[in-house]
Amino acid sequence: MIQVGFSLPVEFKEIPLEAVATAGEGEELPNEATPVLRRVSRFLSDVGVVYAANCLHTFEGRPSLGSLAVAVVDYPYGHSATTAARGAVQAVLEASGRGWSGALVHAPCGPAAVFTGGQTQVLSPLFSSGGGARRAEVPTAQFHAMIPIPPPEAGGEGLHMCLVVFSTPQVAHWEKCYAPVVAGILRSLRFSGDARP
Repeated sequence: MIQVGFSLPVEFKEIPLEAVATAGEGEELPNEATPVLRRVSRFLSDVGVVYAANCLHTFEGRPSLGSLAVAVVDYPYGHSATTAARGAVQAVLEASGRGWSGALVHAPCGPAAVFTGGQTQVLSPLFSSGGGARRAEVPTAQFHAMIPIPPPEAGGEGLHMCLVVFSTPQVAHWEKCYAPVVAGILRSLRFSGDARP
């Protein structure tokens, strides 16, 4: 099993994916989790998310929220992590449309395809502050990284990809507050364990 490690500011609070997703219906859950949290945690775990966290704090005197998810997915990419990351940059930029930029970055853990851009999230009326019947549209600043996980032996084939996704609805806070956070994640990202199936 592949283990993913990285550094993160203390303001981020981990969402307990494994404990919540694997708890039985009658078991007591950490952090007074609700059935909704149980379903979300199980879904995230099922799609390969190995870490998720939220950050709610004050930045420059205003409330600020950020969300992070890190996943490991099956992605056979052959012998060249650089070629895989370069191809991801091209493919994602072609699919993302205007307002997104991407590049191949050589991080300490290896080549990474990184992307920044904006996206409007549509929230259900259930989560709207007015409690009305209308959906709320929330613009967000986003960061995505795709990092081919190196095979455990030299010359082996790469079989997995690490995905890092960060999002904040405080678009004005991106550059000063959150861009340094995601840069720190990339600089500190490390993999251990067996990458073979």
